[in-house]
Amino acid sequence: MRQKWGQNFLVDKNTAERIVESLAPFSGPVIEIGPGKGILTGLLAERTSDLTAVELDRDLAAGLAQGWPKVRVVAEDFLEWPFPAGPGPVAFIGNLPYSAANAILRKVLDWTGWDRAVFMVQKEVADRIVAAPCSRDYGILTLAVQGKAEAESLFDVPPRCFQPRPQVTSTVVRLKRWPASKIRDEKKFFRAVRAAFGQRRKTIGNSLSRVLGLEKNAVEDCLKRAGFDVVRRAETFTLEEFNRLAEILPENGQGQRQ
Repeated sequence: MRQKWGQNFLVDKNTAERIVESLAPFSGPVIEIGPGKGILTGLLAERTSDLTAVELDRDLAAGLAQGWPKVRVVAEDFLEWPFPAGPGPVAFIGNLPYSAANAILRKVLDWTGWDRAVFMVQKEVADRIVAAPCSRDYGILTLAVQGKAEAESLFDVPPRCFQPRPQVTSTVVRLKRWPASKIRDEKKFFRAVRAAFGQRRKTIGNSLSRVLGLEKNAVEDCLKRAGFDVVRRAETFTLEEFNRLAEILPENGQGQRQ
């Protein structure tokens, strides 16, 4: 069995059926990411006439094109592939490679041409995607996803459903894009979020001042004026609170340490 790109191929047909059905209804174009040997591709081809499969491995892509001639097969790296300009919205589906899952999620989330997605990812990643504030899994990935989409965990997939078997459990998640992003200013928002979680065991005042190189008193004054307790930790802040925090934080150079 080929392991050119370190793939773990889904081989359980019942699981494949559950994943595909989780994407219904099939009313528009579908893009499958990393189809591999096509266990999802064949099921998708039965449900939609507008299916694009993006596969990095050219040998696997050739097999897909031969097996399903009506499927548009793209032999490219999804992260380098330009999204098609055409009627939408697009639905995404795929068993995301563990090593590239975060980058693929970011690319999808930053595009406005999709409305829903069903992805299988490592359970650890899924837990972070759907985490709630005050949980250990809540962090930057949580906010990046939930700022753009509603996220829900559907079901786990054990290692025995793959060939070769991975060392970890996978989880299927479903995303539904919000009509408008809940993040008001992405640059400021992620500056605040990355700084807050940069030293997540420290209080928010300490973490922000240390990571951003700002005077602690200036940071704490901003927090107090906005009604935030300076001894809270990053994982207790909701997405909307991070929006507010991003707006009141001093810019670099303002209140900076001497």
